[in-house]
Amino acid sequence: MLHRLAIICIVGFWLAMTLLLVVRELYPESTRLNSVPLGYVGQIVFQHEQSSDLRIYSPTKSGARNEPGFLHIQPRTLLEDGQHVIEFNGSMSIALPAGRPQHLAWAGTFEMSRTFAPQRLHLDISMPESGQRSDIVVDFAGKKATFGARMGNEIVDETAFTLDEAGFNLLMSRAGIDPMMVQQLKASQSQLPQFDVSAQSSSFTVSGQTLETFLLTMKAAGQSMFEVQLSQLGQVLDARAPALGWKLTPNNLPQ
Repeated sequence: MLHRLAIICIVGFWLAMTLLLVVRELYPESTRLNSVPLGYVGQIVFQHEQSSDLRIYSPTKSGARNEPGFLHIQPRTLLEDGQHVIEFNGSMSIALPAGRPQHLAWAGTFEMSRTFAPQRLHLDISMPESGQRSDIVVDFAGKKATFGARMGNEIVDETAFTLDEAGFNLLMSRAGIDPMMVQQLKASQSQLPQFDVSAQSSSFTVSGQTLETFLLTMKAAGQSMFEVQLSQLGQVLDARAPALGWKLTPNNLPQ
Protein backbone atom coordinates (compact mmCIF):
# COMPACT_ATOMS: atom_id res chain seq x y z
CA MET A 1 0.00 0.00 0.00
CA LEU A 2 2.67 2.51 1.03
CA HIS A 3 4.72 1.55 -2.03
CA ARG A 4 1.91 2.65 -4.37
CA LEU A 5 1.14 5.72 -2.29
CA ALA A 6 4.77 6.86 -2.49
CA ILE A 7 4.75 6.47 -6.27
CA ILE A 8 1.51 8.45 -6.49
CA CYS A 9 3.16 11.22 -4.43
CA ILE A 10 6.12 11.32 -6.81
CA VAL A 11 3.96 11.42 -9.91
CA GLY A 12 1.62 14.02 -8.41
CA PHE A 13 4.48 16.31 -7.41
CA TRP A 14 6.16 15.77 -10.79
CA LEU A 15 2.96 16.73 -12.64
CA ALA A 16 2.45 19.75 -10.38
CA MET A 17 5.94 21.05 -11.15
CA THR A 18 5.34 20.50 -14.86
CA LEU A 19 2.04 22.38 -14.68
CA LEU A 20 3.68 25.30 -12.89
CA LEU A 21 6.32 25.53 -15.62
CA VAL A 22 3.61 25.49 -18.29
CA VAL A 23 1.65 28.18 -16.45
CA ARG A 24 4.78 30.33 -16.19
CA GLU A 25 5.26 30.10 -19.96
CA LEU A 26 1.61 30.68 -20.87
CA TYR A 27 0.93 33.38 -18.29
CA PRO A 28 4.16 35.38 -17.76
CA GLU A 29 2.07 38.42 -16.73
CA SER A 30 -1.44 38.73 -15.34
CA THR A 31 -3.94 41.42 -16.23
CA ARG A 32 -6.18 41.07 -13.16
CA LEU A 33 -6.57 44.38 -11.33
CA ASN A 34 -5.80 42.88 -7.91
CA SER A 35 -3.27 40.32 -9.10
CA VAL A 36 0.09 39.93 -7.34
CA PRO A 37 3.17 38.38 -9.00
CA LEU A 38 3.81 34.88 -7.65
CA GLY A 39 7.49 35.72 -7.28
CA TYR A 40 6.64 38.63 -4.98
CA VAL A 41 4.58 36.37 -2.71
CA GLY A 42 7.49 33.91 -2.63
CA GLN A 43 9.86 36.69 -1.57
CA ILE A 44 7.49 37.67 1.26
CA VAL A 45 7.28 34.07 2.49
CA PHE A 46 11.05 33.60 2.66
CA GLN A 47 11.82 37.09 3.89
CA HIS A 48 9.83 36.59 7.10
CA GLU A 49 10.26 32.79 7.44
CA GLN A 50 7.00 32.41 9.35
CA SER A 51 6.14 28.83 10.28
CA SER A 52 2.61 27.44 9.83
CA ASP A 53 1.13 24.77 12.10
CA LEU A 54 -2.10 23.47 10.60
CA ARG A 55 -4.84 20.98 11.42
CA ILE A 56 -6.01 18.86 8.49
CA TYR A 57 -9.70 18.00 8.30
CA SER A 58 -10.80 15.40 5.74
CA PRO A 59 -14.24 13.88 5.12
CA THR A 60 -15.18 10.23 5.66
CA LYS A 61 -17.56 8.06 3.63
CA SER A 62 -20.34 8.78 6.13
CA GLY A 63 -19.89 12.51 5.66
CA ALA A 64 -18.41 13.03 9.12
CA ARG A 65 -14.85 14.25 9.60
CA ASN A 66 -11.87 12.22 10.79
CA GLU A 67 -9.83 13.26 13.77
CA PRO A 68 -7.68 16.09 12.45
CA GLY A 69 -4.20 15.44 11.20
CA PHE A 70 -1.50 18.09 11.29
CA LEU A 71 0.96 19.78 8.96
CA HIS A 72 3.98 21.88 9.96
CA ILE A 73 5.59 24.12 7.32
CA GLN A 74 8.81 26.11 7.83
CA PRO A 75 10.32 28.20 5.01
CA ARG A 76 14.01 29.08 5.27
CA THR A 77 16.61 30.94 3.23
CA LEU A 78 20.16 29.60 3.45
CA LEU A 79 22.57 32.41 4.21
CA GLU A 80 25.56 30.82 2.50
CA ASP A 81 24.07 30.63 -1.01
CA GLY A 82 20.62 32.24 -0.86
CA GLN A 83 18.78 29.03 -1.69
CA HIS A 84 15.24 28.59 -0.41
CA VAL A 85 14.12 25.54 1.57
CA ILE A 86 10.66 24.51 2.77
CA GLU A 87 10.77 22.01 5.64
CA PHE A 88 7.57 20.12 6.37
CA ASN A 89 6.24 17.26 8.48
CA GLY A 90 2.87 15.94 9.57
CA SER A 91 0.50 13.03 9.85
CA MET A 92 -3.12 12.05 9.28
CA SER A 93 -5.39 9.02 9.10
CA ILE A 94 -6.32 7.71 5.67
CA ALA A 95 -9.17 5.35 4.84
CA LEU A 96 -8.08 2.19 3.01
CA PRO A 97 -10.43 0.13 0.84
CA ALA A 98 -11.98 -2.71 2.88
CA GLY A 99 -9.89 -1.87 5.91
CA ARG A 100 -9.67 0.34 8.97
CA PRO A 101 -8.04 3.78 8.76
CA GLN A 102 -4.25 3.79 8.81
CA HIS A 103 -1.97 6.40 10.35
CA LEU A 104 0.23 8.08 7.72
CA ALA A 105 3.21 10.23 8.72
CA TRP A 106 5.60 12.25 6.58
CA ALA A 107 8.62 14.56 6.79
CA GLY A 108 10.72 16.19 4.14
CA THR A 109 12.35 19.20 2.52
CA PHE A 110 11.83 20.99 -0.78
CA GLU A 111 14.84 22.97 -2.00
CA MET A 112 14.73 25.81 -4.54
CA SER A 113 17.29 28.13 -6.08
CA ARG A 114 17.47 31.87 -5.40
CA THR A 115 15.04 32.34 -8.32
CA PHE A 116 12.62 29.67 -6.95
CA ALA A 117 13.55 27.01 -9.53
CA PRO A 118 12.98 23.48 -8.08
CA GLN A 119 16.24 21.80 -7.08
CA ARG A 120 15.62 18.84 -4.78
CA LEU A 121 12.78 17.11 -2.95
CA HIS A 122 13.33 14.68 -0.09
CA LEU A 123 10.26 12.92 1.31
CA ASP A 124 10.04 10.23 3.99
CA ILE A 125 6.59 8.68 4.51
CA SER A 126 5.61 5.86 6.83
CA MET A 127 2.74 3.80 8.24
CA PRO A 128 3.84 3.04 11.82
CA GLU A 129 1.19 0.37 12.49
CA SER A 130 2.28 -1.79 9.57
CA GLY A 131 6.00 -0.97 9.75
CA GLN A 132 6.05 0.29 6.14
CA ARG A 133 8.34 3.15 5.19
CA SER A 134 9.37 4.84 1.94
CA ASP A 135 12.15 7.30 1.18
CA ILE A 136 11.98 9.47 -1.94
CA VAL A 137 14.65 11.79 -3.35
CA VAL A 138 13.96 13.83 -6.49
CA ASP A 139 16.89 15.72 -8.04
CA PHE A 140 15.28 18.25 -10.38
CA ALA A 141 18.60 19.78 -11.40
CA GLY A 142 20.06 16.37 -12.29
CA LYS A 143 16.73 15.14 -13.75
CA LYS A 144 16.81 11.91 -11.77
CA ALA A 145 15.23 10.39 -8.68
CA THR A 146 15.47 7.43 -6.30
CA PHE A 147 12.80 5.57 -4.38
CA GLY A 148 13.21 3.03 -1.58
CA ALA A 149 10.67 0.99 0.38
CA ARG A 150 11.14 -0.89 3.65
CA MET A 151 9.07 -3.30 5.71
CA GLY A 152 10.53 -3.04 9.18
CA ASN A 153 14.29 -3.32 8.68
CA GLU A 154 13.97 -5.21 5.40
CA ILE A 155 14.43 -3.39 2.07
CA VAL A 156 11.65 -4.54 -0.25
CA ASP A 157 12.29 -2.20 -3.18
CA GLU A 158 14.94 0.20 -4.46
CA THR A 159 14.39 2.04 -7.72
CA ALA A 160 16.29 4.75 -9.59
CA PHE A 161 14.65 6.50 -12.51
CA THR A 162 15.05 9.53 -14.76
CA LEU A 163 12.69 12.50 -14.90
CA ASP A 164 11.63 11.90 -18.48
CA GLU A 165 9.13 9.78 -20.40
CA ALA A 166 11.06 6.57 -19.76
CA GLY A 167 11.11 7.25 -16.02
CA PHE A 168 7.43 8.14 -16.00
CA ASN A 169 6.56 4.86 -17.75
CA LEU A 170 8.67 2.94 -15.22
CA LEU A 171 6.77 4.52 -12.32
CA MET A 172 3.44 3.73 -13.94
CA SER A 173 4.38 0.08 -14.34
CA ARG A 174 5.62 -0.10 -10.73
CA ALA A 175 2.28 1.34 -9.61
CA GLY A 176 0.48 -1.42 -11.50
CA ILE A 177 -1.07 0.90 -14.10
CA ASP A 178 -1.80 -0.71 -17.45
CA PRO A 179 0.55 0.60 -20.21
CA MET A 180 -2.52 1.07 -22.42
CA MET A 181 -3.85 3.62 -19.94
CA VAL A 182 -0.57 5.53 -20.18
CA GLN A 183 -0.85 5.56 -23.97
CA GLN A 184 -4.44 6.78 -23.75
CA LEU A 185 -3.35 9.57 -21.42
CA LYS A 186 -0.70 10.67 -23.90
CA ALA A 187 -3.18 10.54 -26.78
CA SER A 188 -5.64 12.74 -24.88
CA GLN A 189 -3.14 15.37 -23.72
CA SER A 190 -4.62 17.91 -26.11
CA GLN A 191 -7.96 17.46 -24.33
CA LEU A 192 -6.64 17.99 -20.81
CA PRO A 193 -8.15 20.94 -18.93
CA GLN A 194 -6.16 24.17 -18.79
CA PHE A 195 -4.53 24.94 -15.45
CA ASP A 196 -4.18 28.41 -14.00
CA VAL A 197 -2.09 29.34 -10.95
CA SER A 198 -2.49 32.87 -9.62
CA ALA A 199 -1.99 35.15 -6.62
CA GLN A 200 -4.05 38.18 -5.75
CA SER A 201 -4.61 40.59 -2.88
CA SER A 202 -7.54 39.57 -0.72
CA SER A 203 -8.87 39.66 2.84
CA PHE A 204 -9.69 37.08 5.50
CA THR A 205 -11.67 37.40 8.72
CA VAL A 206 -10.17 35.89 11.87
CA SER A 207 -12.06 36.12 15.19
CA GLY A 208 -14.05 39.07 13.88
CA GLN A 209 -10.98 40.92 12.60
CA THR A 210 -10.48 41.39 8.84
CA LEU A 211 -6.88 40.96 7.69
CA GLU A 212 -5.24 41.87 4.39
CA THR A 213 -4.02 38.66 2.74
CA PHE A 214 -2.65 37.04 -0.41
CA LEU A 215 -4.95 34.47 -2.00
CA LEU A 216 -3.17 31.73 -3.96
CA THR A 217 -5.32 29.54 -6.21
CA MET A 218 -4.86 26.69 -8.65
CA LYS A 219 -7.73 26.10 -11.06
CA ALA A 220 -8.45 23.48 -13.71
CA ALA A 221 -11.03 24.28 -16.39
CA GLY A 222 -12.20 27.16 -14.21
CA GLN A 223 -12.76 24.98 -11.13
CA SER A 224 -10.74 25.61 -7.99
CA MET A 225 -8.41 22.75 -7.07
CA PHE A 226 -6.52 24.41 -4.22
CA GLU A 227 -6.85 27.71 -2.34
CA VAL A 228 -4.49 29.20 0.25
CA GLN A 229 -4.90 32.41 2.28
CA LEU A 230 -1.51 33.82 3.33
CA SER A 231 -0.97 36.63 5.80
CA GLN A 232 1.13 39.66 4.82
CA LEU A 233 4.01 37.89 6.58
CA GLY A 234 3.56 34.67 4.60
CA GLN A 235 1.84 32.54 7.26
CA VAL A 236 -0.98 30.19 6.20
CA LEU A 237 -4.31 31.37 7.63
CA ASP A 238 -6.55 28.98 5.72
CA ALA A 239 -6.16 26.33 2.99
CA ARG A 240 -8.71 24.24 1.13
CA ALA A 241 -8.73 21.49 -1.49
CA PRO A 242 -12.39 21.58 -2.60
CA ALA A 243 -12.11 18.55 -4.89
CA LEU A 244 -10.91 16.40 -1.96
CA GLY A 245 -13.05 18.04 0.71
CA TRP A 246 -9.94 18.89 2.74
CA LYS A 247 -9.66 21.95 4.96
CA LEU A 248 -6.53 23.16 6.76
CA THR A 249 -6.66 25.67 9.61
CA PRO A 250 -4.02 27.01 12.02
CA ASN A 251 -3.79 25.30 15.40
CA ASN A 252 -4.38 28.56 17.28
CA LEU A 253 -7.58 29.45 15.40
CA PRO A 254 -11.07 28.01 15.84
CA GLN A 255 -12.24 25.54 13.15
